[in-house]
Amino acid sequence: MILAVLLAAASAQQKPPDFKPSPEQNAMPKSLLKVKRTDIRKAKYPAIDFHFHGRPLQTADDYRRLVAVMDQAGLGAIANMDGGMHATLDKYLEVGAPYKDRIVHFARPVWEGINDPGWSEKTAAELERAFKAGAQGLKIHKALGLQLKNPDGTYIHADDSRLDAMWAMCAKYNKPVMIHISDPIARWEPIGPANERYEAGQWRSDPSDNYYGTGQPHYTEIWKHQEGMLAKHPKTRFVLAHVANMAEDLERASALLDRYPNADVELSARFQDLGRQPYTARKWLIKYQDRALFGSDGSPDREVEQFWTPHWRFAETDDEHFDHPAQMLSPLGAPLQGRWRIYGVFLPDEVLRKIYYQNALKYLPSLGESIERQLKGR
Repeated sequence: MILAVLLAAASAQQKPPDFKPSPEQNAMPKSLLKVKRTDIRKAKYPAIDFHFHGRPLQTADDYRRLVAVMDQAGLGAIANMDGGMHATLDKYLEVGAPYKDRIVHFARPVWEGINDPGWSEKTAAELERAFKAGAQGLKIHKALGLQLKNPDGTYIHADDSRLDAMWAMCAKYNKPVMIHISDPIARWEPIGPANERYEAGQWRSDPSDNYYGTGQPHYTEIWKHQEGMLAKHPKTRFVLAHVANMAEDLERASALLDRYPNADVELSARFQDLGRQPYTARKWLIKYQDRALFGSDGSPDREVEQFWTPHWRFAETDDEHFDHPAQMLSPLGAPLQGRWRIYGVFLPDEVLRKIYYQNALKYLPSLGESIERQLKGR
C-alpha cells in the first residue's frame, strides 16, 4: 500500500505540464482475412504461470474459483507475485495452504525505510523468515531503477550494495528472484502518433509511466545496473521478467543471456511483441528453450477465451493474424500495448514442455508431483 502511494505521488510529479488528453483509440477493425483458426481452448501441457498477480486471493473461495479457471485454461500451477512480507505473506500462506500444490507465493520487499540504517539487514532477515515459512521466491517491482531514490535525489539501482544481502539470501535458500527491471522501450519515446504505444491507445488520457523528459533513468542505464547485479551475484538465480524488457530486440536479449548464465527470462506481457516477429521469435525460443519460462502477468479475473487461449495459440499453432492476449484495453476496446495482431510459432513438443513447466520446476520443485499427476490425467 505504501509503495502504491509513493509510486502514485512520483508519477503525478513527473507528468508533463503541457499534456493534453486526446480521443481514445477505437477497437481493432474486423479482419476480413479467411485464415485457419486451430480449435484450441487449453494448454497442451499443464503450464506453470511464473508471473501471476493474485492480489484478490483472500479467502478459500477465491482460491477455489481461481483453480477452476486454471483447470479450464490448462494451467498446472501459478506463482503469485504479490505475497508481500510480514503479516501479508503469512495470510497468503495460511489461507492458501490447501492449494499449495497449484498456487505458490513469492515474497516482495517493503521498500519503506531503504535509506535508513539497518534496512538491509532487517530485510534479509525477514526474507529468510519468509522462505522458512513457505515463500517460493522473491519478486522485485520496477520501482527499483525508476522510482526509488537516495536522499540526494539520485535513483536506486539493482546493483546497489544495500540489496546485496537480499540477493545473497535468495542464493542461500536456492530461491529465484523474479525481477521486473526497466519497461517497454516505447515508454522513453515522446508521447505522440509516432510512438507505437500511443498509436495503440496508451497515454491519450493519462501520461503515467511514460518516461520521456521526466528525468527518470534511461532504460540503457537501468540495464547497465542490472548487469552489475548479475555479475556481483553469480550464485543467485534471476528470472528477468517480460523477456528482460528486450522483446523488441532479441539479439540484445541473446547477448545478455549468453553473458550471464545465472539469468533466465519469462515471457509474460510480451507475446504481442514476440508474435509480430514469428520467424525470429520461433528461432529464439528454440535456441533458448532451457532459459525461457511461461508467464502471463495475469490475474484471477482474466477470461479464458480472450486472455489465456491466445497464449496457447501463439506457442502451439501456426495460426495467423489473431488477437494477442492484451494486458490492457482502452475504454473503447483498443489493445493498449500493441495495435496489431500476432502469429503462432508452433514450437516443438519438447520445447513446449520446457517453456510451459520443466524450466519452472527447476525453481519450484515442490510443484513436481502436482504437475506429474496432471500430466498422467490428460
